[in-house]
Amino acid sequence: MAPEEQIEKAAEAIVHARYPIGLTGAGMSVESGIPPFRGPGGLWTKHGEPPMNGFQIFMSNPKKGWEDRIKPRYEELWGPLRAAKPNPGHYALAEMEQLGVLRFLITQNVDDLHRQAGSQALAEIHGNFN
Repeated sequence: MAPEEQIEKAAEAIVHARYPIGLTGAGMSVESGIPPFRGPGGLWTKHGEPPMNGFQIFMSNPKKGWEDRIKPRYEELWGPLRAAKPNPGHYALAEMEQLGVLRFLITQNVDDLHRQAGSQALAEIHGNFN
């Protein structure tokens, strides 16, 4: 299916939905300069995924858990978040909300870019780095 047809089908589905919501993840902010966790340039691709018992490690000593996982990559993780600006996708979702087309937005991202773009009906399920 051609991209134009895909866009038309997506728009039709949104318009006909009773309560349309959006769900975004790491891919949403790549255009803003924030690398994903997986895939090309991803932090987990370069450094390995967190261990499956990461939660237990964290709960046994939260301070050490944060230090071991975050400190060695502090600037690599937080630098892009501080420099990033919303991209056209963030603004499009905010505008869809303002028009009453999108009722709610759920994001896994902690980058604050949806809020900066103007989204208000927003759940940041992993929190916000600010």
